Amino acid sequence: MTCALANDHQGVLMRRSMLFILLILISAGLLASPAFAAKKKKKKKKKGEEEPPPVGEMFVGNLPCYAPPDFAAMSEGNRRMERQKGFQAVNKLVTGQAVGKDGAPLESYKIEMDDYDYFERAFLGRPQLLDSWLTENFKKCSDTGNKKMKEADYVSYLAKIGRELESNECYRPLDYEWHDFLDIGTGWQRRVHACKGDKVLIEGTNAENGQYTIADTGKMANNTFITAEGDPNTPEAGEAGLVPELPLGALVMRFQAEDDSYTKYYKIGLATEWTAPDHGFISFSVNDTTYYDNKFRDIKGAIDYLGVDIYPEETEDKVE
Repeated sequence: MTCALANDHQGVLMRRSMLFILLILISAGLLASPAFAAKKKKKKKKKGEEEPPPVGEMFVGNLPCYAPPDFAAMSEGNRRMERQKGFQAVNKLVTGQAVGKDGAPLESYKIEMDDYDYFERAFLGRPQLLDSWLTENFKKCSDTGNKKMKEADYVSYLAKIGRELESNECYRPLDYEWHDFLDIGTGWQRRVHACKGDKVLIEGTNAENGQYTIADTGKMANNTFITAEGDPNTPEAGEAGLVPELPLGALVMRFQAEDDSYTKYYKIGLATEWTAPDHGFISFSVNDTTYYDNKFRDIKGAIDYLGVDIYPEETEDKVE
């Protein structure tokens, strides 16, 4: 009996010892796990160590600014999402939808619609531009919020950036045929875009079908009719024409530079070859200023007309 009790007691002690060893092993395993290792490796910030740069929308003073991330360190998918966030943040400012820290709308930062067209075209057409530009913009936005830069100077910068980025870009070349009819009873008509260097042939309706008078007498038989070449007796229209130095009544063209820096005029006549000097817009008219007495020739109900036809220069890749 005594021997049996002694054996039982030794068994209990052995089981307790094994349990104790097992608990020690489990504890050691937990301490070696990634969670514990991470906690062990976590270091306190050293005194004087710089905070990581801010990212995202934030207020600098009263002004909402967007601090971009490090685009170069991102995957393409994340880069696209962050570009969108950055554009949307600045877009709210330039469209007058942003609100200051004080809750008041910041409508004074809204840019003109023409400037916004360039702004939107630049960054939506080439979103990769945002990778560097958002950093530049954050600096100027922060300076404005901190009163280091005048608000008017920052707005001017935002208004001009789209034009600057688009200065060498052209998305609407005149590389297609264009045909239309003009109303000889009004001034400048149509607005066709051309890119710098575009070469085209522009034709007006020929003499067989394109005769008109710019001084209707009320009787067709008594009228003096001219063609798109204009009045041969008045090679310079003077005050009577939209373009004083060109023939009276001639088919003329106006070119307006895309950045509104200048305007040029050309005589088209029956035909002329033209090269666009810059990105811009072309419009057409007859060279006259009194339109009420302009009338097409009418021969027994067959009424003439004035059409404009544009043909792009043929290049080797267009010729089959």
